[in-house]
Amino acid sequence: MTARPATHEVTPPVWGGQRKDFGLFIGVAARTIMSGQPTTWKVNGMEKSMIAGASVWEQQVYDHLVEHLDDEAEMLQSYERLADGTDSPAFAYLARLILEDERRHHRLLHDLAQTVKASAELRDGPTPIPDLGLWGADRDRILAETERYLALEKADNRSLDTLAKELRDVKDTTAWELIVRLIQKDNEKHQSILQFIHDRASERQM
Repeated sequence: MTARPATHEVTPPVWGGQRKDFGLFIGVAARTIMSGQPTTWKVNGMEKSMIAGASVWEQQVYDHLVEHLDDEAEMLQSYERLADGTDSPAFAYLARLILEDERRHHRLLHDLAQTVKASAELRDGPTPIPDLGLWGADRDRILAETERYLALEKADNRSLDTLAKELRDVKDTTAWELIVRLIQKDNEKHQSILQFIHDRASERQM
């Protein structure tokens, strides 16, 4: 039978305008080690989990991610209300573009939190965000493909830059130039991902 986590309600002290719950973390850690049971605690009403076997750094990173996820959830709801509660089709369209990004951010942060937790617990099996060491036998192909796609993304951005300039005359009356510029930003993000992959795969060849 799984032990029910002990829950502790604490309002952390304030020093220099910032709440500190590190002392609480140490106290909960000690109770967890002595009891051998999973432990949770609440800070200002929000529940956190004590990760079995986690270092202080791993626990702090996990807690920070959980707090950010909580903030992101509120922001998601706010953008949904914003997009659904306007009579302006243009405003609703642009608000939903932001909402799409916020949903993706929420998913990525959730994956990161679960990966940190799984890593701290030394779990076997795959994690939501895979370890960089798991390139497999595809490393040479990955290097070649990332170089090819980097070139394609850069060429696409140059083409989009030309298109955006052609739309400058209507930038005050339409969202067309903005949409093209946002696509360029996505392409720049793709380039960052591809460059990261290429650099890490290259390091493991040396």
